Amino acid sequence: MPAPALLPENLPFAFRGERLDAARLVGAAEARRLRAARNPTGKPNADVLREFIGLAPDGGERRVTAIDFPAAMSEAEARLYLAPFAALGRAGGTLARPARDDALRNALARLERFLACPAADPEPAFAWIEGDVLPDDSLVVWARDDDFSAAVLASRAFALWCARGGDALSALRSFPFPWPPATPLSALNRVQEEQRFALARAARAEDSVAIDAALAAACGWPAEMDDAELLGRLDAQHAARR
Repeated sequence: MPAPALLPENLPFAFRGERLDAARLVGAAEARRLRAARNPTGKPNADVLREFIGLAPDGGERRVTAIDFPAAMSEAEARLYLAPFAALGRAGGTLARPARDDALRNALARLERFLACPAADPEPAFAWIEGDVLPDDSLVVWARDDDFSAAVLASRAFALWCARGGDALSALRSFPFPWPPATPLSALNRVQEEQRFALARAARAEDSVAIDAALAAACGWPAEMDDAELLGRLDAQHAARR
Protein backbone atom coordinates (compact mmCIF):
# COMPACT_ATOMS: atom_id res chain seq x y z
CA MET A 1 0.00 0.00 0.00
CA PRO A 2 1.47 3.42 -0.91
CA ALA A 3 2.43 5.73 1.93
CA PRO A 4 -0.23 8.33 2.82
CA ALA A 5 0.22 11.84 1.44
CA LEU A 6 2.23 14.14 3.67
CA LEU A 7 0.38 16.81 5.64
CA PRO A 8 2.02 20.25 5.37
CA GLU A 9 0.94 21.05 8.94
CA ASN A 10 3.18 18.22 10.24
CA LEU A 11 6.29 18.92 8.20
CA PRO A 12 7.81 21.63 10.46
CA PHE A 13 8.07 19.07 13.27
CA ALA A 14 9.01 15.73 11.67
CA PHE A 15 12.68 15.03 10.91
CA ARG A 16 15.34 12.37 10.49
CA GLY A 17 18.43 13.12 12.55
CA GLU A 18 21.69 14.24 10.97
CA ARG A 19 24.20 11.87 9.41
CA LEU A 20 27.53 12.24 11.20
CA ASP A 21 30.87 12.45 9.41
CA ALA A 22 33.54 10.28 11.05
CA ALA A 23 36.12 13.04 10.56
CA ARG A 24 34.19 15.30 12.91
CA LEU A 25 33.84 12.85 15.78
CA VAL A 26 36.14 13.04 18.78
CA GLY A 27 36.49 10.63 21.68
CA ALA A 28 35.60 11.52 25.24
CA ALA A 29 39.19 12.30 26.26
CA GLU A 30 39.78 14.41 23.15
CA ALA A 31 36.51 16.27 23.73
CA ARG A 32 37.63 17.16 27.27
CA ARG A 33 40.98 18.34 25.92
CA LEU A 34 39.36 20.51 23.27
CA ARG A 35 36.94 22.07 25.75
CA ALA A 36 39.80 22.89 28.12
CA ALA A 37 42.06 24.39 25.43
CA ARG A 38 42.27 28.20 25.40
CA ASN A 39 42.07 30.57 22.45
CA PRO A 40 43.80 33.99 22.20
CA THR A 41 40.38 35.55 21.56
CA GLY A 42 38.99 34.15 24.80
CA LYS A 43 36.24 32.32 22.87
CA PRO A 44 35.42 28.89 24.40
CA ASN A 45 35.82 25.85 22.20
CA ALA A 46 32.44 24.67 23.47
CA ASP A 47 31.06 27.06 20.83
CA VAL A 48 32.06 24.58 18.11
CA LEU A 49 31.52 21.24 19.86
CA ARG A 50 28.12 19.53 19.92
CA GLU A 51 26.88 16.40 21.59
CA PHE A 52 24.85 14.01 19.43
CA ILE A 53 22.63 11.16 20.56
CA GLY A 54 21.69 8.04 18.67
CA LEU A 55 21.69 4.26 18.75
CA ALA A 56 24.81 2.14 19.16
CA PRO A 57 25.15 -1.05 17.07
CA ASP A 58 23.91 -3.10 20.04
CA GLY A 59 20.74 -1.00 20.22
CA GLY A 60 21.78 0.94 23.31
CA GLU A 61 22.09 4.69 23.61
CA ARG A 62 25.16 6.30 22.06
CA ARG A 63 26.37 9.81 22.78
CA VAL A 64 29.26 11.30 20.84
CA THR A 65 30.90 14.70 20.51
CA ALA A 66 31.41 16.26 17.09
CA ILE A 67 33.36 19.29 15.91
CA ASP A 68 30.52 21.42 14.64
CA PHE A 69 31.34 24.85 13.23
CA PRO A 70 28.25 26.99 12.51
CA ALA A 71 27.20 26.99 8.87
CA ALA A 72 27.65 30.76 8.49
CA MET A 73 31.13 30.80 10.03
CA SER A 74 33.92 31.71 7.63
CA GLU A 75 37.23 29.85 7.56
CA ALA A 76 38.95 32.88 9.08
CA GLU A 77 36.51 32.83 12.00
CA ALA A 78 36.82 29.05 12.39
CA ARG A 79 40.61 29.30 12.61
CA LEU A 80 40.20 31.36 15.79
CA TYR A 81 39.16 28.11 17.50
CA LEU A 82 42.68 26.77 17.32
CA ALA A 83 42.47 23.23 18.69
CA PRO A 84 39.14 22.17 17.11
CA PHE A 85 40.14 23.61 13.72
CA ALA A 86 43.46 21.76 13.86
CA ALA A 87 41.79 18.50 14.96
CA LEU A 88 39.32 18.71 12.08
CA GLY A 89 42.15 19.26 9.62
CA ARG A 90 44.16 16.32 10.95
CA ALA A 91 41.14 14.05 10.50
CA GLY A 92 40.68 15.19 6.90
CA GLY A 93 37.47 17.09 7.56
CA THR A 94 36.35 20.37 6.03
CA LEU A 95 34.09 23.19 7.17
CA ALA A 96 31.48 22.30 4.54
CA ARG A 97 28.93 19.80 5.84
CA PRO A 98 26.23 18.79 3.33
CA ALA A 99 24.44 16.58 5.89
CA ARG A 100 23.77 19.50 8.20
CA ASP A 101 20.01 20.08 8.61
CA ASP A 102 19.39 23.69 9.59
CA ALA A 103 15.61 23.20 9.59
CA LEU A 104 16.00 20.47 12.22
CA ARG A 105 18.41 22.58 14.27
CA ASN A 106 16.14 25.62 14.14
CA ALA A 107 13.15 23.55 15.23
CA LEU A 108 15.05 22.09 18.20
CA ALA A 109 16.74 25.35 19.21
CA ARG A 110 13.53 26.62 20.80
CA LEU A 111 12.85 23.47 22.83
CA GLU A 112 13.94 22.22 26.24
CA ARG A 113 13.14 18.65 25.12
CA PHE A 114 11.94 16.80 22.05
CA LEU A 115 10.52 13.39 21.16
CA ALA A 116 12.53 10.77 19.27
CA CYS A 117 12.39 7.10 18.40
CA PRO A 118 14.65 4.66 16.51
CA ALA A 119 14.24 5.25 12.79
CA ALA A 120 14.23 1.54 11.99
CA ASP A 121 11.86 0.47 14.76
CA PRO A 122 8.67 -1.05 13.27
CA GLU A 123 6.86 -0.33 16.56
CA PRO A 124 8.05 3.17 17.46
CA ALA A 125 8.33 4.02 21.15
CA PHE A 126 9.05 7.72 21.53
CA ALA A 127 11.17 9.03 24.39
CA TRP A 128 12.03 12.52 25.59
CA ILE A 129 15.50 13.82 24.71
CA GLU A 130 16.98 16.94 26.28
CA GLY A 131 17.06 19.87 23.89
CA ASP A 132 20.77 20.68 24.12
CA VAL A 133 21.82 17.56 22.18
CA LEU A 134 21.27 16.80 18.51
CA PRO A 135 19.92 13.53 17.10
CA ASP A 136 21.89 11.50 14.59
CA ASP A 137 20.32 9.70 11.65
CA SER A 138 19.54 6.57 13.65
CA LEU A 139 16.64 8.55 15.16
CA VAL A 140 13.41 10.06 13.92
CA VAL A 141 12.34 13.27 15.67
CA TRP A 142 9.09 15.02 16.51
CA ALA A 143 10.20 18.57 17.35
CA ARG A 144 7.57 19.43 19.95
CA ASP A 145 7.92 19.54 23.73
CA ASP A 146 4.29 19.15 24.83
CA ASP A 147 2.69 16.16 26.56
CA PHE A 148 -0.22 16.36 24.10
CA SER A 149 2.18 15.29 21.32
CA ALA A 150 3.62 12.55 23.51
CA ALA A 151 0.13 11.15 24.07
CA VAL A 152 -0.78 11.12 20.39
CA LEU A 153 2.47 9.38 19.42
CA ALA A 154 1.98 6.78 22.17
CA SER A 155 -1.54 5.97 21.00
CA ARG A 156 -2.81 2.81 19.37
CA ALA A 157 -3.97 4.96 16.45
CA PHE A 158 -0.45 6.18 15.68
CA ALA A 159 0.99 2.67 16.09
CA LEU A 160 -1.51 1.32 13.53
CA TRP A 161 -0.82 4.19 11.14
CA CYS A 162 2.91 3.59 11.37
CA ALA A 163 2.64 -0.20 11.05
CA ARG A 164 0.61 0.08 7.88
CA GLY A 165 3.10 2.48 6.30
CA GLY A 166 6.18 0.79 7.73
CA ASP A 167 8.13 4.02 8.14
CA ALA A 168 8.12 6.12 11.31
CA LEU A 169 9.17 9.30 9.54
CA SER A 170 6.45 9.04 6.89
CA ALA A 171 3.96 8.32 9.67
CA LEU A 172 4.99 11.46 11.54
CA ARG A 173 4.67 13.52 8.40
CA SER A 174 1.22 12.20 7.51
CA PHE A 175 -0.58 11.29 10.74
CA PRO A 176 -3.74 13.38 11.24
CA PHE A 177 -3.63 14.85 14.74
CA PRO A 178 -7.00 15.87 16.27
CA TRP A 179 -6.15 19.41 15.10
CA PRO A 180 -3.01 20.80 13.41
CA PRO A 181 -0.03 20.33 15.75
CA ALA A 182 0.90 24.02 15.84
CA THR A 183 -2.59 25.14 16.91
CA PRO A 184 -2.15 27.44 19.94
CA LEU A 185 -4.24 26.92 23.05
CA SER A 186 -5.95 30.25 22.42
CA ALA A 187 -7.37 28.89 19.14
CA LEU A 188 -9.00 25.86 20.75
CA ASN A 189 -12.53 25.93 22.07
CA ARG A 190 -13.28 24.94 25.66
CA VAL A 191 -14.05 21.32 24.83
CA GLN A 192 -10.86 20.98 22.78
CA GLU A 193 -8.81 22.49 25.62
CA GLU A 194 -10.23 19.91 28.02
CA GLN A 195 -9.49 17.12 25.54
CA ARG A 196 -5.94 18.37 25.07
CA PHE A 197 -5.38 18.47 28.81
CA ALA A 198 -6.85 14.97 29.15
CA LEU A 199 -4.35 13.66 26.60
CA ALA A 200 -1.48 15.42 28.36
CA ARG A 201 -2.51 13.99 31.74
CA ALA A 202 -2.72 10.49 30.29
CA ALA A 203 0.75 10.86 28.74
CA ARG A 204 2.28 11.97 32.04
CA ALA A 205 0.63 9.01 33.77
CA GLU A 206 1.81 6.67 30.97
CA ASP A 207 -1.73 5.29 30.87
CA SER A 208 -2.25 3.74 27.43
CA VAL A 209 -5.95 3.08 27.99
CA ALA A 210 -6.58 6.69 29.00
CA ILE A 211 -4.51 7.92 26.03
CA ASP A 212 -6.62 5.97 23.53
CA ALA A 213 -9.88 7.05 25.15
CA ALA A 214 -8.85 10.71 25.24
CA LEU A 215 -7.69 10.64 21.61
CA ALA A 216 -10.97 9.08 20.49
CA ALA A 217 -12.89 11.80 22.34
CA ALA A 218 -10.73 14.55 20.80
CA CYS A 219 -11.37 13.18 17.31
CA GLY A 220 -15.08 12.53 17.87
CA TRP A 221 -14.74 8.77 17.42
CA PRO A 222 -16.37 5.85 19.27
CA ALA A 223 -14.35 4.70 22.26
CA GLU A 224 -14.28 1.07 21.06
CA MET A 225 -13.20 0.26 17.48
CA ASP A 226 -11.39 -2.63 15.85
CA ASP A 227 -8.21 -1.95 13.88
CA ALA A 228 -9.96 -1.75 10.50
CA GLU A 229 -12.51 0.78 11.70
CA LEU A 230 -9.87 2.89 13.44
CA LEU A 231 -7.73 2.99 10.29
CA GLY A 232 -10.80 3.95 8.29
CA ARG A 233 -11.47 6.85 10.66
CA LEU A 234 -7.85 7.95 10.36
CA ASP A 235 -8.01 7.79 6.56
CA ALA A 236 -11.11 10.00 6.55
CA GLN A 237 -9.53 12.50 8.93
CA HIS A 238 -6.35 12.51 6.86
CA ALA A 239 -8.27 13.14 3.63
CA ALA A 240 -10.16 16.03 5.24
CA ARG A 241 -6.91 17.74 6.24
CA ARG A 242 -5.13 17.56 2.88
